[in-house]
Amino acid sequence: MSGKDFKIHPRKQFAYDSIPPKARLEPPVPTYNDAAKNHTPNPYLNSSLTHEKILEIRSRSTVPDANANIDYSQPKDLYPESFPHFVRGRDSVREYITSLFTSQIAMYDGAMGTMIQNYSKRNKLEEEEYRGDRFTDWTCNVKGNNDMLSITQPHVIKGIYKEYLEVGGSNMIGTNTFSSTTIAMADYEMEPYAYELNYIGAKLAREACDEVTAKDPSKPRFVVGALGPTNRTGSISPSVEDPAARNVTFDELVETYFEQIVGLVDGGCDILIVETIFDTLNAKCAIYAVGEFLEFSGLDIPLFVSGTLVDQSGRTLSGQTGEAFYASIRHSKPMCVGLNCALGANHMAPFVERLAKVVECFMHVYSNAGLPNAMGGYDDTPDTMAEQ
Repeated sequence: MSGKDFKIHPRKQFAYDSIPPKARLEPPVPTYNDAAKNHTPNPYLNSSLTHEKILEIRSRSTVPDANANIDYSQPKDLYPESFPHFVRGRDSVREYITSLFTSQIAMYDGAMGTMIQNYSKRNKLEEEEYRGDRFTDWTCNVKGNNDMLSITQPHVIKGIYKEYLEVGGSNMIGTNTFSSTTIAMADYEMEPYAYELNYIGAKLAREACDEVTAKDPSKPRFVVGALGPTNRTGSISPSVEDPAARNVTFDELVETYFEQIVGLVDGGCDILIVETIFDTLNAKCAIYAVGEFLEFSGLDIPLFVSGTLVDQSGRTLSGQTGEAFYASIRHSKPMCVGLNCALGANHMAPFVERLAKVVECFMHVYSNAGLPNAMGGYDDTPDTMAEQ
């Protein structure tokens, strides 16, 4: 066929071709959640959440006070109505975070392990302190169970929270709940305490945030409920002899994350973050549990998602690049996505840049001090990390 037989036709026009483009003013919101689509403020009246699954988890609570507070609404006239002020029950967290992130670089902090280590260098923090008065006769060693300190040494954890807020100037702090799941607590035979660990961890953060906000209402502080990766993986075999072997199922991970979410929300968190993700399947389980909770409760609680890269290849432990990781969790429409821990600020920069080119939402990064050197110390300092 000769070239003269070809005819180029203009592309067929459809109705959507005539719709003028609009600048995106916020990240995509979950379509399954009317509260998110409508920016309905969270009333913070958790006692009104009566779905049977939520009530069943509360019925197993080990919190000593059977009438512990789970409502955190504030008087609507507590602070002025316009940004940068915020009042729980009156204002939408989603709208506020959008205004905050589009007007300044917000600060998020909450690494607990290193701060607890620093505390233990100046103060006694041994097995006896971890047990406290309540777990004196516990059947196994619990030193190292940092989440447990929220119950046994609440002044230590709340003190760290306030340091992040007052000294570090954080807008948001993560809760001391990285391992507060039934799966992770099995190492210490404390599975029944998962709800309480999350409730108390979030409640202490709520108290710290409210105390600091009261001193300067023009800079509200928010509690970010942290859901860690657990110590099991859904997509990687624990046995080199059997690649098909798994020591946890999708449903088991969803169940343990759902219980964690109920505790965090009852403790007063404003935002949920699935963090330090090294196995995307685990993250999908946590995201599924978040979606299930929001569907049952009808609340709008923004979701942040944070992956971690394990080496200079820029991949997670389960083998995904940052871009592939985002593609895997994009359906959940998180409000913010980013990277944490991993390689240190300098080595993380190119991977953050690559991820920033594909995400449709806000970006975050909170690195650690890199990998330990030959002496077991860390070369990155606060000053060098700030520069990078």
